[in-house]
Amino acid sequence: MNASAQRALVVLAACIFLGFGLWLFCVPEALAGIGIVLETPEARIDIRATYGGMELGFATFLLLCASRPEWTHVGLVASACGIAGFGLGRLGGILLEGEGTSLMWIFLGIELAATGVYLAAIRASSAESAGSDDAEGRSVAL
Repeated sequence: MNASAQRALVVLAACIFLGFGLWLFCVPEALAGIGIVLETPEARIDIRATYGGMELGFATFLLLCASRPEWTHVGLVASACGIAGFGLGRLGGILLEGEGTSLMWIFLGIELAATGVYLAAIRASSAESAGSDDAEGRSVAL
């Protein structure tokens, strides 16, 4: 996988996190669609902070990684960790609850597939940089 494709994956993850972050910051009540009813100002504030602010901050970090070629690998790793975290949390929730709706299984499938794509990109990025060193002779691969 070439550097442009790797950078595109980081930008894609940033755009997804940015979209969800903006949406849930502006319309936290949208979570009612999956059964999360926000009845108090504190609940809406917390959703804005957690689902909005955290995702917006993460998207900003990923865009910064995408803007610096030497940070693309870090952006891939961060993207994989974020997406895998959602997937593992969702899988854990399904297992703890003993069931999951069709929507939760679809989201889990998307998250697991995306994690696989990002892990493959990380592997390709690591292989490409295995022989390269920075100006001080340190390996640049994570």
